[in-house]
Amino acid sequence: MKKILLLFLATLMLPAVTEAKSVKLKQFNDVYIFGQSGRNSQKKGSAVSLTMGVTKALEDGANDPKDVDVMCYFGKVNHSKVKFFSLFSPEDPNQNIDWEKDGGTSPWCKFEGKSSEPDAYYALKNWKHRNHTKLEKLDGIDFDSATGEQIDALTVSDSYLAENVTVGDVILFQTDEKGYGKGKKGLIKIVAIEDDPDPKKADKKGQGQYQRLTLNIKIVK
Repeated sequence: MKKILLLFLATLMLPAVTEAKSVKLKQFNDVYIFGQSGRNSQKKGSAVSLTMGVTKALEDGANDPKDVDVMCYFGKVNHSKVKFFSLFSPEDPNQNIDWEKDGGTSPWCKFEGKSSEPDAYYALKNWKHRNHTKLEKLDGIDFDSATGEQIDALTVSDSYLAENVTVGDVILFQTDEKGYGKGKKGLIKIVAIEDDPDPKKADKKGQGQYQRLTLNIKIVK
């Protein structure tokens, strides 16, 4: 009798245990990121905190570098003959980045200060910490229906650059264990590419270095 009662109680508790193990997600919609190119203004939002869903600038990154997970660049990468948008990690531990402006490692070397102050404190190479965020373009997954369990089960390759991203692309990521993200996995979807809404940039329409990507983000809690 006691064994039957214990078995009955264990059966009642099983759904609660299963529910406790479910993988929850945070989602952020319509987060923008500018595709800067060449020397940059420290105020422009060319970076994002994936854990907070907040747009950052070079100056923000210099002040709180553990909160910047992904950056955006518009230009030629890896000997490409055409310019395109790339999402990249603030650091790539697989290579020794050359910060030389004209012959360095793109896109990292391009995130300097203004032309009058290229080695300013907010230049990417001068940050006291640069997150290692793994990034990989992913095929065959529906961003909108992807669950926490599905995302958490994915394996991220040892890549820190997603090249030639465009509307509809889905990027799998894993944040840096030493950053605020604590090694969490997630997905980014490119939902739009838009011109700078600043009226002063009306004559720059269609130029990638003045455009911004709109992102939807899912990240495991």
